[in-house]
Amino acid sequence: MILLEFNAGMDIMCLTSKNEGTPVSLIEAQASNLPVISTDVGGVADIVLENETGFIISRKDKGSFIEKLKILIENDEIRNQMKSKGWGHVHAKYNYNRLANDMETYYKKLLKLNS
Repeated sequence: MILLEFNAGMDIMCLTSKNEGTPVSLIEAQASNLPVISTDVGGVADIVLENETGFIISRKDKGSFIEKLKILIENDEIRNQMKSKGWGHVHAKYNYNRLANDMETYYKKLLKLNS
């Protein structure tokens, strides 16, 4: 519940990590309809739809990070477009039923290979 309240008080989610695996915070941010700006580390490119749900910036390009953040702060239309796409993207890619079906399909494929 605290996470929902925390995200609800935000307008933009920024991740400036130098190293990540799969940043769940970005999945949660998009599920909360927050536009994302993140460095291109770990699995960020697999989670964020570039120019649709957020911006992905090279880890060493501080200038571009600042430029894209300024766009999200100053341009309500772009920020709102990204916000509106977050939940749909996350729901389609990470909802429980889809993940469970993927696992079932994977296990059946493995069983078939070993038969």
